[in-house]
Amino acid sequence: MGTKRLGTKRRGPLRGASSAQRSRKERTLRTELSRIVLIPSISFLALWLVMTATGTFQAGTQMLSVIAGRESAEVLDALAAELREERRLTLVHLGDPERTPIHDRLSDQRETTDTARGTAEAEIGSDILTGDLPGDTDALGRLRSGVDGGTVSRAEALDRYSDLIEDLGARSATRLHALENGAGLTEAEMAQDLVGAHEEFSRANALLAGAIAAGRMDYEETAHFTHLTASYRNTLGRLGPDLRGDVQRRYKAMREAEPWTATERLSRAVVTRPPVREPDAPGEAPEWNFAIGVGADEWEEASQGAERPFDELVSAQLERAVATAWGDAVHSIALALAGCVFLLLTGTASIVIATRASRRLVGRLSKLRNETLAVTDTRLPAIVDRTQNGQRVNLSEELPRLSYGRDEIGQVADAFNAAQRTAVGAAVKQAEIREGVNRVFLGIAYRNQALVQRQLHLLDEIEYDEEDPRTLQRLFRLDHLATRARRYADNLIILGGAQSARRWRNPLSLVDVLRAAISETEDYERVRLTSAPRVRLRGTAVADVVHLIAELVENATQFSPAGAPVDVNCGPVAGGLAVDVEDRGLGMTEEGYEAAARTLSEAPEFDVMALPDEPRLGLFVVARLAARHGVRVRLFPSPYGGTRATAILPDALLEGEENDAPTEPVMVPDQRQAAPGPSGEGAAR
Repeated sequence: MGTKRLGTKRRGPLRGASSAQRSRKERTLRTELSRIVLIPSISFLALWLVMTATGTFQAGTQMLSVIAGRESAEVLDALAAELREERRLTLVHLGDPERTPIHDRLSDQRETTDTARGTAEAEIGSDILTGDLPGDTDALGRLRSGVDGGTVSRAEALDRYSDLIEDLGARSATRLHALENGAGLTEAEMAQDLVGAHEEFSRANALLAGAIAAGRMDYEETAHFTHLTASYRNTLGRLGPDLRGDVQRRYKAMREAEPWTATERLSRAVVTRPPVREPDAPGEAPEWNFAIGVGADEWEEASQGAERPFDELVSAQLERAVATAWGDAVHSIALALAGCVFLLLTGTASIVIATRASRRLVGRLSKLRNETLAVTDTRLPAIVDRTQNGQRVNLSEELPRLSYGRDEIGQVADAFNAAQRTAVGAAVKQAEIREGVNRVFLGIAYRNQALVQRQLHLLDEIEYDEEDPRTLQRLFRLDHLATRARRYADNLIILGGAQSARRWRNPLSLVDVLRAAISETEDYERVRLTSAPRVRLRGTAVADVVHLIAELVENATQFSPAGAPVDVNCGPVAGGLAVDVEDRGLGMTEEGYEAAARTLSEAPEFDVMALPDEPRLGLFVVARLAARHGVRVRLFPSPYGGTRATAILPDALLEGEENDAPTEPVMVPDQRQAAPGPSGEGAAR
């Protein structure tokens, strides 16, 4: 039952070794490792630095150029995206200046654009979005002022915004030239073409959105829109088959998505609408068909839904171009390193020495590791299990000594030999202590149980002959105390791994089982048994279930205020019958419920030496009894602030009543008015 904490004893030879000896042995291993690592490493490093410095420097410069180009292109593309959205909202605003929501969205978008502009200028290190004239440092601001003042038309706003975006595209293209190297040339060119197609798509989107807001689209706008849509379609059709990898998948997904197909359908409807409108009356001249036939919400939903994947497609191609250029730079470094092949000639001798020494050392360490794992994973657990089961173990035969010489590896093997023998010795001692404590516990428990049982029989005889009510009441109290003492003796027997001497052959009514359990507790007057189904409990489980319920009830009475009631309720559940014991105490912490749940579910082996300062032996007893009969016990917080213990009795333990009546609940009188016999057993004892 007890547990001795395991430890290791330091061997005398190891403790007595002089510092000079330890230093000499450490130098042996250190020298061998130094010879293995330092000699070839220093030779290789010196020659490698001489031969590869130039090539590595050039490749590193190329990598830095790729990184700088990628970062600059990212911020410029982000600013261009914000300018495209501002352009679209500006044209919608110019088409219908009275729409307040669009004006508010335009104001917010301008702030977003300014933020992106500041980020880009900080990255580039110079002013951007400037005009063509010298000293014009804020072309965007002048354009916004013209829009707000009503001096800029939709066509002019479209052209001026597009000029600013094209200027950003030119700057981005300059950065992309850093990626043009070998295979990266094709990827960078396709990225630039996709950027141009994206701009044409966005420009067409803004143009049509402004025309829809104005409610009309003239010939010039229609021709411009037709040119833009044809241009980006032609570019996508030309580039589509050449796109590769994730970019190709994104391209196909974009073309097959609903927003893109809707955008294509609506744009084709605009382009193919009748060019002239038939006159309303005979004799009138035909007019240009200004009607568009596409709703604002419909176009915005479709075009904006297609804008996002198009932007992601461009970003993916840019990333691919960067990755290709980066791979070219890495390849350049690899070519530079390839020039160091001659190092094989000068480093052959050092490599041979290092290989032989390392193989010898690694072989010994691998063998030690394998033998150590074989002992710890297989032999040692088997020996510990056998000692715990009471079997004798010959350590000399079961644990062969690991012999690896007298160097550092041999010392490690000796230390492991000492550790494993100490561990097995401690396990043997622990098993002997546990067996001895179990015998003591069981001996005391059986003697106490026999004495209490004789005391109960004697009390039955005295109670039968006694007629004085006052004396009889005292005898009942004494009978009750003796019954509790018998249960405590049963606790020791159960914790010792044995079974109680009490047995029932015949089934017993569940009501009698619960009454017997309640009567075995100290404050049984506080316990209220409200209802119980008309079922019987198998005789083989009666004693243990009575004991289990009694422990739960006593726990509820002990950890709840004096005088507070404890309720016992029963009801059928899936697969069995639930017995709830609910108190009105202070309850437990969340950690306490978790610890109790682990104890009740795992039924751990009872260990006296490992118990806390305030052990709750009832949990161990309940766990043992529940595991013996397949009863599930759980503790939950009670709505009254206390704890609710639920024990689910499986169907295998239950039987119907003698008259095969259905198992409907039976109302049980208040225990304080119809208390059971003091012994709590009646016919059960």
